[in-house]
Amino acid sequence: MTAANAGVHRHLENWQEWTHHTMILTGPAASGKTTMAAAFEAETDGLFLDDAENYDDTEIFHLWNRANEEQRPLLLLSAKPVSDWEISLPDLQSRLAASLHMEIGPPDQAMIDGLFQKYFAIRGLTISEDALRYLEKRMVRTYAMVRQMAQKMDALAIESRKPINLAIAKLALRHFDGDDEKVDI
Repeated sequence: MTAANAGVHRHLENWQEWTHHTMILTGPAASGKTTMAAAFEAETDGLFLDDAENYDDTEIFHLWNRANEEQRPLLLLSAKPVSDWEISLPDLQSRLAASLHMEIGPPDQAMIDGLFQKYFAIRGLTISEDALRYLEKRMVRTYAMVRQMAQKMDALAIESRKPINLAIAKLALRHFDGDDEKVDI
């Protein structure tokens, strides 16, 4: 957890304070919404619905009512704010409007570093500090780009049979900048 998502974590930990036992969590792809929701569900016996904007209004309406009747927290996840959902049931619109809304903002540098460390640790790899510092000044700062960059650097490291270092970071960044010129690793 970093400052980028501290507010979201604080509200997840204090779910008993949610209005109508419901929180709508929005954020960009790969921002950790589903991971946080799965942990939340396991810890609270709550319910969560991923990509909530794609569900039928009636399903969401009944789930919202069930959560309130059972005094269970309901976490609705979406990449889009509720105002962009296509909701035809007025009762659902009013219930969602009365619910707590939280948004995951863009990743800060601590989050980007942590995500790279996490992605590579899962693969049993590490990324050099100079590679991290190089990328922090040059790459597009989105959750999805961190994931794509990690995947590209992993593939380049496998291909070259070398650790993830500054040269691999530079080559991966060139790929996303549209410059696939051959570079020695």
